[in-house]
Amino acid sequence: MDDDVDDGMLPATDPEVPGQARIPLGSNPVVLLADADERIRQGLTAQLAKYQVSVVHCGDGAAALLEAGLRKPDVLLVSADLPVIDGATVLRLVRRRLSIPVVLGVGPDDTAQVGPALAAGASACVARPYRPREVAQLLSLADRGNRGWDQPLVCGPLTLDPSTYEVRMHGVPTARLPLREFQLLHLLMLNAEKVITRDRIRAELWGEGARRSNTITVHIRRLRERLGDDPHHPEIIQTVRGVGYRLVPPAS
Repeated sequence: MDDDVDDGMLPATDPEVPGQARIPLGSNPVVLLADADERIRQGLTAQLAKYQVSVVHCGDGAAALLEAGLRKPDVLLVSADLPVIDGATVLRLVRRRLSIPVVLGVGPDDTAQVGPALAAGASACVARPYRPREVAQLLSLADRGNRGWDQPLVCGPLTLDPSTYEVRMHGVPTARLPLREFQLLHLLMLNAEKVITRDRIRAELWGEGARRSNTITVHIRRLRERLGDDPHHPEIIQTVRGVGYRLVPPAS
């Protein structure tokens, strides 16, 4: 089984303390969740209650458009494979009418939709099934006026542009990164020159989903390969033994 595939179930417990969740919008922010899977809707609703986040949910794209217009939620989270009206179409239509962040939930079979969704105005794409802490953090997009995730990052000749879902080295695009590798590189570049612990990577990108001990190691190895980093003597993504990883901007 691939390390980046979830089993379809939300974790039974969330290891994060609810009081420590950084929810910047004050009390009772609202997430509108559009997902055809009732288990996911009910599970995420219960988990986000620990973060004092209210969830309004519906099962298809037509209902999502109606609820978005009526309720004006802080964030709209739609799955890519919505029935009636698909998630990408919902995203485009909401973007024309409302200024709220719209986030696309992407399953293992939906990764081809990530680039077009971001190009169409998605604020971010997140892995589905969802991790409650990751969804709670999306509320910071609304608080920052939707200027959070879409800012390009530059580390020497290495650039990452979330708005186009593109990574370039010396101006040359790399192969398209899977969503989780893109998120991992974004985290490392956002904290360039700083050591990011394995615990922080696990908490921010996987939560309870990183069940296998080599999950992070595998994704780091794949990232190094895509960036042309020597796997035996890496210079860009360096291992800090026993702690985590540090991204060092490559030489120009």
